[in-house]
Amino acid sequence: MSVAEKRVYDELAKQASEHAIPTLQLAENLKLSRSVVSHYLNKLLKEHKVRKIAGRPVKWEITEHLSPDFSQVFTDFIGYKGSMKHIIDQVKAAVVYPPNGLNILITGHSGVGKSYLANKIYRYSISKQIKKVGAPYITFNCANYADNPELISSTLFGYVKGAFTGANEETEGLLKQANGGFLFLDEVHRLSSENQEKLFSFIDTGKFYKVGDNIHAEKTNVRLIMATTENPDKVLLTTFLRRIPVKIKLPDYINRPIDERLELLKLLVYKEARKINKSICVDQHVVSALLQIKHAGNIGYIKNIIQLACASAYNRDLNLPTINVTVSNLPLNNLPEYYNWGTILVDPNEKIKFISQYDFSLGLDDLKISIHRLAENYSLKKLRACQTKLQNLNSINNKIEFETGLHIQHQRIFSEIIQKRYGLNMATSIEPLIFILYKNHFKITKIDRESLTKIFSKKLPRSFHIADIFYQQLPILDKISKNSLMIIFTILISQFVDENIKLRALMVAHGENTATSIQAVVNSLCENYIFDAIDMPIDANVSSIIKEANKLIDSFNTTNGFVLMIDMGSLEQLYSKINSHLDGDLLVINNLTTLTALDVAIKIKQNTPFKKIAEKADQDYAIEAKYYEGFSQLPNILVSCVSGLGIAEKVSEIIRPFMPADIKTIAISYDSLKEKIMRKEWSYFDRTLFVLTTIDITKDVKFKHMNLYNLLDASGEEKLRDWLTPYLSSEQIINFNNQIVRFFSKEGIAERLSFLNPDVVIGEVETIINKYELLYKVKFDGKFKLNLYMHIALMIERLMLHNSSVSVEKSISKKEAKFFKITHSVFQPIEIKYNIRITATEMNILYELFSQFI
Repeated sequence: MSVAEKRVYDELAKQASEHAIPTLQLAENLKLSRSVVSHYLNKLLKEHKVRKIAGRPVKWEITEHLSPDFSQVFTDFIGYKGSMKHIIDQVKAAVVYPPNGLNILITGHSGVGKSYLANKIYRYSISKQIKKVGAPYITFNCANYADNPELISSTLFGYVKGAFTGANEETEGLLKQANGGFLFLDEVHRLSSENQEKLFSFIDTGKFYKVGDNIHAEKTNVRLIMATTENPDKVLLTTFLRRIPVKIKLPDYINRPIDERLELLKLLVYKEARKINKSICVDQHVVSALLQIKHAGNIGYIKNIIQLACASAYNRDLNLPTINVTVSNLPLNNLPEYYNWGTILVDPNEKIKFISQYDFSLGLDDLKISIHRLAENYSLKKLRACQTKLQNLNSINNKIEFETGLHIQHQRIFSEIIQKRYGLNMATSIEPLIFILYKNHFKITKIDRESLTKIFSKKLPRSFHIADIFYQQLPILDKISKNSLMIIFTILISQFVDENIKLRALMVAHGENTATSIQAVVNSLCENYIFDAIDMPIDANVSSIIKEANKLIDSFNTTNGFVLMIDMGSLEQLYSKINSHLDGDLLVINNLTTLTALDVAIKIKQNTPFKKIAEKADQDYAIEAKYYEGFSQLPNILVSCVSGLGIAEKVSEIIRPFMPADIKTIAISYDSLKEKIMRKEWSYFDRTLFVLTTIDITKDVKFKHMNLYNLLDASGEEKLRDWLTPYLSSEQIINFNNQIVRFFSKEGIAERLSFLNPDVVIGEVETIINKYELLYKVKFDGKFKLNLYMHIALMIERLMLHNSSVSVEKSISKKEAKFFKITHSVFQPIEIKYNIRITATEMNILYELFSQFI
């Protein structure tokens, strides 16, 4: 190979690493005449070192790129494991489908990469040895001859001598020339109906006729790749479309995820750097503008913009080692709003890497197994196991490149939402890990996602809500991954969120960020998530506030009460519009200030009873505050369990699927139920059909009620059947009873325990029950014993996890004092073994359970 020939070959190898390039471009790069470059290219062609791609203009590429070793064809296709994954999977399947692959139609607007993908498909077929090395790949743009269908026909199918004026000799068409390879028909919608019919006849039979010869059929083995910018259903014959089994659509640039747009920009800048053989630095304002371009020309248009900007900067920085592209170099007017996505710096001598971001295999299989176990049977122990797995991943994150624009935005949004608005400063350590999972499109299975979404909305509602707000603000890279990341984020953030706070609270204020500013101050000072906030436009009316508030309220459990703080508005109007969305009491405070919000937040954090907060608000604030005794406006069934709200929620979950949609099943804490009975708040139960409890209500009350353990005998079954008959069939009532009984059986107790060994603890509870029977000389019936098994076993586990309620001091009777003394004695071995202490609150509940027998 001569020096000149080698120079042409090397330049072609450098420039055509991604795309074939035309002779003129190569000549300009080498500063040689077109005829000289053409001479050496033809010489290299004869030596099989380069390949000629037919079309206007003719393009060239080196054949080394087409060797069978070039097996990772799509790994540099940006988005091949992201938004383009499904498309790449489709074309791969089409290429390898026996015996010769399938024809493909690519649609999409101008500049989205249709030709680039077609070339990749061809290369992939060679890498898979579906086509031989050197197999033809011919490109034909149908738009070039759109006004002359006869010329297109003769070009595609060839012609015989004398077929038309000027047909002096028989000529092969592109179909014949592409035998054994691919024919790429760009702008295929410009084919006439007649040519489309000829083409689908060829697709059916593999045969065609040259123009001027209807007798001698030609045969060729060619795969077709076609592309169009139009809607194929409107511009192509239905009969033609039917013969194309694989149809794919490429998205516009602006609709690609933000990480892929960043990678596309990096690639385009890198190509310019290679051309001028200098490093290029694109500043963050230019990156921000380029990322937001929405233009019909898509990537092709942006490529031109980058070329012009680089040329402008090159002219200015000619003598500098690095070309700095700034806003002054951009040929754009009216730049969009600035977002910091970082700078882009590329070195022409360092190969650009796009796929490292997807090489994330740091023990994720173990993590997914732990998440699956959590989804199958949720427990705190399994939740902690998932957190540990995630923390282990976090410790090796320093190997990953974080200096990217994507991470800059991720950090900013994390700081604003998690640290400032929700006051979770201690959660900073989880940001790098969730960024890596976000960047790598981490996914878990659909079954696990759906299961944990349901579980977390009940078990970790505050953490799940924060995850939802965070990912609403973050650009979506992958929809499925977003839902998976919400699960991961909830698992991690739950370490910092107090899920024992019962009341939900919302502040709404007019102004760009008035409410969220106060929210940030209050949550930060409380060091936890207490308040949500909605900023309303200054001209927003009460209706707008109501609409936004209801949207948020619908995602909350408000059975324990809801506090709404507003800066202005009509209280009565607010209540009438909001109450149908609430399941509990409502306190509206009609003058939002940082001081009052902080005072309320502290009380909420301390789990001060709702009514006390309402009373104090009315007394202490020189503002209008109103408390509404509200409840579900729909007919409802209340469930309250002395063993805790969690058990009541579980029972509610069992009941809900049986009941009609217009009857709500609501879990209510035992303390709240007891308080309402003591205060005789009968209006609270106006829409209540009946109340189910796990302890007898001995007071005279004005609503139907039943101890769930009564379902274990015939009278209980009969009573519940009467209540449910208007709503359920006989078969549904039987299933309903069976599931409730199952839940309260010993097996059901075992299923509720997370840490304790059911066989061991149930035996220990049995010993405790026997001691009470001996000391009080009584005999408990089976229903009561079952109730005790459930309550005491869960109480022990609750105390181990420090989840017991705060003790409330009160005066006690002699009978109670004696019971407490006996109980301390009975539980002493258990307290020593499990290192727990029976609290006054738990003691009071035990007394209530036993008082009917002692």
